[in-house]
Amino acid sequence: MATIIRNLIILGTLIAAICFPYVEANNPQSGSLMQYNELTSTEWPGTGDWLDLSRSLSLLSELYGPFQPSDYSDLCTSDKDLDITDPLQVAIANEGLCMQDPSCANLYCLEDDPETEGDKTNLPAYVLMAKTENDIVRGMQFAHENAMQVTVKSTGHSLTGDSTGQNSLLIWLAHFEPDNTIQIDYQDTCNDGTLHDVIGVAAGQNFKSIAEAVGDAYHFVSPSEWSVSAAGGFIQGGGLSYTSRKYGLGVDNVIAFRVILPSGTLVVADRCTNADLFWALRGGGGGTFGVVSHMTYKLHPPTPIVRFQFNLGDYSNNDTVVSDFLKYWVEVGPTLDERWGGRFTWYGLDLYFAGFQAGANLFVNDLMDWLAQTVDSPDSVASANQTKLYTSWSDVLSDLANAEGQEYLPETSFARLIPTSFAAQAIKSYQLMESLAITRSMGTTNFLLGGEINRVGDDETSVNPAMRDSTYLITANQIGYKTLLGVLPNNVTGTSKNHVGSLEPDWRESIWGSQYDFLLRIKTLIDPLNIMNCYQSVGYQGVEIDITNVGDIVRLPTRPLNPKGTIDVSSAVVARNPVGIKLVTCLAALSIYALSMF
Repeated sequence: MATIIRNLIILGTLIAAICFPYVEANNPQSGSLMQYNELTSTEWPGTGDWLDLSRSLSLLSELYGPFQPSDYSDLCTSDKDLDITDPLQVAIANEGLCMQDPSCANLYCLEDDPETEGDKTNLPAYVLMAKTENDIVRGMQFAHENAMQVTVKSTGHSLTGDSTGQNSLLIWLAHFEPDNTIQIDYQDTCNDGTLHDVIGVAAGQNFKSIAEAVGDAYHFVSPSEWSVSAAGGFIQGGGLSYTSRKYGLGVDNVIAFRVILPSGTLVVADRCTNADLFWALRGGGGGTFGVVSHMTYKLHPPTPIVRFQFNLGDYSNNDTVVSDFLKYWVEVGPTLDERWGGRFTWYGLDLYFAGFQAGANLFVNDLMDWLAQTVDSPDSVASANQTKLYTSWSDVLSDLANAEGQEYLPETSFARLIPTSFAAQAIKSYQLMESLAITRSMGTTNFLLGGEINRVGDDETSVNPAMRDSTYLITANQIGYKTLLGVLPNNVTGTSKNHVGSLEPDWRESIWGSQYDFLLRIKTLIDPLNIMNCYQSVGYQGVEIDITNVGDIVRLPTRPLNPKGTIDVSSAVVARNPVGIKLVTCLAALSIYALSMF
């Protein structure tokens, strides 16, 4: 590691001296903000420049814009042909502007932004609908030549606003042709005999496409919403899944990437080729180190899935029963068979077992025994719960897609990793959860962690090392999150990039912990001009806002609660200066050198 860091420092010096002598003054952490060209700038590309860009794209690609603040309403809320409740439609609709949560068309994904005056919309100036890798290359080169900020969007599921940006050139990937090529006994460039069955995943391709290609033949790691893009922010932010205790995080299942760097250079990244870039892309966040145009993703042997839904029903309003349930859970949950995974809250469970029902019944029967000993009318609760069998994970995703969703409120959503050492102290763990339950400030999507997640070394990927030593991920609204921070500050734990809220304080440390400094070095080498600059990303430059300075948030709780306390399955929450051609060429050459010398 010392040699790697030394070489990185040398390369950074070379790039600063040869290509961009004022990079140091504009370092993302130096306090001096880069000055990107804007629509009103005299350096902004003219109509002819945009026409030239459009003509250089592939036949089926499009360039949309320029956009005005009112365009979001016109395209994404007023269009009667668009069902804004259908995430698959939203992902591919109306020139790439539409977001899965409409509030993310605003800065920081806030419906009401009391600290920002003037235009609060966070729309790009232009959208490049890319269909090929060369389209992405041309977009990157154009941004370099014109000192423009680049943002990247796949399907618009970001809930912190990091897939859009004011005055940016947004590269939209949702219309890439899927790959879905399945290969048996695939080897990466290491050629060391390590073999995997894999599937090829193109930029912007969603998990629905993968599920339909794989069917019942394999298991794969994914979020619960198949409308999410596979190679985008979900994977690059970590990739936490309901089955991660058995199969690991999404990043643990990536075998290789094809990436267009900010310089416009296309490279391959895996364990033995551009290994540091491969490390950074597996947890460092999307839209930061380049645009992933293709991913090679691991497939696992097929397994049936048992889904077990449990809720306390009318007893969810009985604080004594809720407390007893939490006492039971903090004792049993951490030691559950690692084939179990899923989410829980203070009134119920929504769990998935990777195996046959006989194995699942060991826990289900134990919980029913506890219920019979705890409440006066256990039959009334038991009858409302259900166990459902699926032939495969693809079958699960299809079923979840047909469930009715609930509104997500990003400005009141936060997440905190609960360390294994803390969870092992059942009394402390119970007291923390009870305090969140009593105030009704715990979210409904709290993950059970451990198992295979915790067997991966801290430095094997760039996710926060705290993820590798945690038992739970707890979500909360603003009230609950202050409680969590008071008990478990950043020097003890952190959060998940996949589940961080837009108002997370000290987010660099909270999201990445000790990994951030090395991620920033890689970012500075690969993108010294910082053209890929999105909110809550490595090297971000711009105005920041969090719960300490945004004022009171009054939209509580995190999610609407069903009167009987049921967990709705589908509500799971799923990261200037003008530049000439000579500089682009220089950066491309040095980028290739930088990524091959380690």
